[in-house]
Amino acid sequence: MNSVRLLLLFVGIAFLWFIVRQVISQWLKGSDRKKEYREMDAEERAIEREAGDNIPSCPLCGALTKLHKYPHITVWRCINYPGCRGFVKARKPGRMKFAADWSRKTGEK
Repeated sequence: MNSVRLLLLFVGIAFLWFIVRQVISQWLKGSDRKKEYREMDAEERAIEREAGDNIPSCPLCGALTKLHKYPHITVWRCINYPGCRGFVKARKPGRMKFAADWSRKTGEK
């Protein structure tokens, strides 16, 4: 009976050590989600910078639009969103000529 208790105690301590180590490593490393958000923000800023003063107006009501990035598409959505569902598909920032040529040659997008 004592050996079973000793084994359970050892397993419990090992499990606790594993959990504490995982929490500390995640805390020190930071999350990958923050890196993804920084990349998405940089892409949105690039799109807005390229648009400059040519920010499109809403095709339905003519109001201003704001850039929104969804997992599958980036759009300029109307600022009157709940009342107006107008949007304009955003162009991706321009690529350097050699990168565009390479993509065209290899068949990638």
